[in-house]
Amino acid sequence: MVTESKAPRDIVFLSSLPAENHRQLESLLFFNRQQDKVRPGIVDAIARYGAPEIVQGANGLKVRVAGPVEVQCLFAVERREGHNRPVGLILYTRDSFERITVMHLVVAEEYAAGGPRADQHLLLRLVQAVRRVARRTSGIRHVELLYSQSRLRAEAACA
Repeated sequence: MVTESKAPRDIVFLSSLPAENHRQLESLLFFNRQQDKVRPGIVDAIARYGAPEIVQGANGLKVRVAGPVEVQCLFAVERREGHNRPVGLILYTRDSFERITVMHLVVAEEYAAGGPRADQHLLLRLVQAVRRVARRTSGIRHVELLYSQSRLRAEAACA
């Protein structure tokens, strides 16, 4: 019987990933079994902004959408015993002067609610990172989450 190592796992946030993480990122973004829980939000985000796609840029891998909108992405990367693995992604855009919209948000299954690493609150940490960006950006008053059930812009950037 193999048990999971309890070695510490540091989570860092990066704006791009090395090319060798392509398969892991693809699995996280497109083959995550948790996506059924938010399928209507995913469908809405794709209809509004275009499908996400992984691209290789000068600084590494990024995620963009097929539509004309400019997006930013932030990756949560687990660093453990010399290995780096993407375990979360948040994709967002400033779609109006006062609003940043989070169009895609995903975490690895073990970091999702009910997972063995749920106590890391990775989903919340990713949203908080975007809220910090919003607070530093002139004019932004709201952060909207397309996957939220109420779809209200109740997330004040300054809160």
